[in-house]
Parts: sequence; structure tokens; C-alpha cells
Amino acid sequence: MLSWTLPSFALAQPLQWNAVLLFGTLLLLGLIAGHVVQKSKWIPRLTGYLLIGFVLGDGGLNWLSGDVLQVASVFADIAMALVVYQLGRYVDVRWLMREKWLLATVLACAVLCFSFVSVALLWYGTSTTLALLGGVLAIATGPAVVLVVLRDLKAEGQVTRRLAAMTALNNIVALLVAYALLPVVAAESGTPLMMLVTHTVYSLLGSVLLASLTYWLMMPLARWLGRRRSSQFVLVIAVITLTIGAAHALQLPILLTMLIFAILSKNLDLQYDLMELEFGVANELFIVMLFISIGATMRLSSLTTVGVMVAVLIGARFVANACGIFLFSKPARLTLRHSAWLTLATLPMAEAGLGLAQIGHLYPHTAAEVAPLLAGCLIVLELIGPVATQLALKLSGESDRP
Repeated sequence: MLSWTLPSFALAQPLQWNAVLLFGTLLLLGLIAGHVVQKSKWIPRLTGYLLIGFVLGDGGLNWLSGDVLQVASVFADIAMALVVYQLGRYVDVRWLMREKWLLATVLACAVLCFSFVSVALLWYGTSTTLALLGGVLAIATGPAVVLVVLRDLKAEGQVTRRLAAMTALNNIVALLVAYALLPVVAAESGTPLMMLVTHTVYSLLGSVLLASLTYWLMMPLARWLGRRRSSQFVLVIAVITLTIGAAHALQLPILLTMLIFAILSKNLDLQYDLMELEFGVANELFIVMLFISIGATMRLSSLTTVGVMVAVLIGARFVANACGIFLFSKPARLTLRHSAWLTLATLPMAEAGLGLAQIGHLYPHTAAEVAPLLAGCLIVLELIGPVATQLALKLSGESDRP
């Protein structure tokens, strides 16, 4: 924890970072950095937040690390939950039933990403465990990058809608595959297989149950409060925060829980008791904290050892997504041009590594093996991913910003 001492006088006491001081400082620095980089119409403000985090984090001044970073990560958890909730509400099951080729595209991209990346990493010479988990991590598109860029550009259209739905769905697929695969490939010694399998079943069923209970708690309250935007805004924030706390306490995957909750709230609310809310300023506060926290974990030294491996993963992942999207572009009524922009927009990879850190206590050796590759991908894709997504949506003609 960073601390310093006032000039010597009788009641001088060490001053320490606290949550309020940290929140205000990071918000101010993030705001300035985001505004500076946004002067270029091709660079999103997220890049500024990431750069500030990098400068303050382990790879720079080392001010944002240890206990200080742990405090910032609380705000980052809320931000990710808000992002996933908003993205999950793009998944309209009735629309998906009409757009069955979108589901086919998501599954094809997932299978191809897993296969291409795993084979490419095995060819490069990695262990089987690392290759398979690298393939799983490659399936998911970064939800925070996608949602923030969509909102910034006020994008609307065929590419935008498909990108949002694909991102929500491929995160669910990746999480399900990760939890199913870990007990089989985990390089843990001394941990009974039955314990790993039990943990997987507990995590998946527990997420569904917690999401369902949260939904059934919120809907009667939404009906009772009525369609008043301010009341429902507070209700949703309160329920999301409660869910994060419950998921942490029960050691359940937050991303999966929030995605299921959002999809339930979108598709089971047939009387439209819950309003479509614009989180606006509140969302922005937490987004700044999320990307500064991500930036703080970046270390360029990570790339010196895994640089080629990262390039292999990113290249194989891009080719796999392109094959999956173009394979169904004709039946999905997508032009080749729109398919190209959709492929480019999916470049960002899931920010939180599918919550791998959350299960590190049960899979410490596996998490340690995957961490360098994940850190290297984070550095590259968090810096170029937002730029690629913004560029794709602008070139697709679905942005209201030039």
C-alpha cells in the first residue's frame, strides 16, 4: 500500500491511499487521458484509460499495484457486471429464432477458434494443457470493449446487432467449455478428479440458480416500483451489486451469472415491467476504473518470453473467426463487406480471461501456466482491439460519428 508522511510536526501521521482518494484520482487521470487520445477519430477513449493504467501499474511507476490495485478491482468488478448485463440484454431469443444462422455462426466460430488455436499452439510446441486452454480463451470476444465502442459511436444496424449478440453468446460458450474442460486437462497434482468435477457442476448449476433467484427477486420489485426510470435505475444497480457480492461469497463465476441473469430479464419479462435503461454517467465512472485496472496489469516484459506464442494465438483466432463468419455470410444475408467488418470488430478478446483468476485457488498450477500467454494477449489485444472495433463499425456505415 502506498503511503507517505507529512512534514514533521507533533500530530503528523502517515497518509495512505483509501478508496475515495483512489477513485477520484484515477477518474481524473482517466478522464484527461481519454480526452487526449480521442482527439484522433480512429482511437477510442478506452486506449487512454489503458495507457494511464499501464503508466501507473507494474509496468510503469508501480503506484497502482498490490493493495491499491485490489481496491480498484472492486470498481472493475462492478463495471464488468454492468457491461455484461447490458450486453446480455441484446440477446433476444425470439429474434435469434428468426436469425438461426447467427447461432450457427457463433457455434462455428467457437469450434474453429478452439480447433485452430489449439492446433497452432501445439504446432508451436506448447503443452497440451496450455494449447487447449488457449483455444478456450480465444473463443470469447471482449464484452467491455464491444459495448463501450457501440455506445460511443451510437452504432445501430446489422453488423452492430450481430456483434453484440455474438459477443454475449460466445462468452457463454467459452465459459461453459472452460468449466467443462478444466477438470479433464488441469495440471493439478494431488487434487482428486471428483473434486474438480464437483466444482465444475457446482459452478455451472450455481450460476444458473443464482441468476434465476436474482431475476425472481428483481421482477416483483420492478412491477411494484412502476415504470419510473430513476427508481428502476437504482433497483438494477442494487440487484447487480448484490449479485456480485453473492457470486464472490459463493465462489461462482460472475460473468456467467450476470449473462444468464441479463438474458432471463430480457426474455421472460413478457409484460415489460423492466425498462430499457441507459446507464450513462454511472456506467462511465466504472468503465474508467475497469480499463485503468486492466492497464495496470500490463507488463511489456511479458511479451519478451511469449511474444511469438501470442502472435500465433492471435493469428489463428483471427483466421478462425473469419472462416466462421464468412461460412454463413450468404444464408445470414450478410454482404462480404459486412462480413469483413464483423470479423475485424471481433478482434478484442475477453478482458477478464473468462474469470480464470476466480478459480485459481483450485487450479493454481494450471492458472500459473496460462497466465503468461493470457497477459501477453491482454497487452496486444487491449491496445489494438478497441481501435479495430471502432474502425470496423465506422467503415460499416453504422456509426453516427464521422
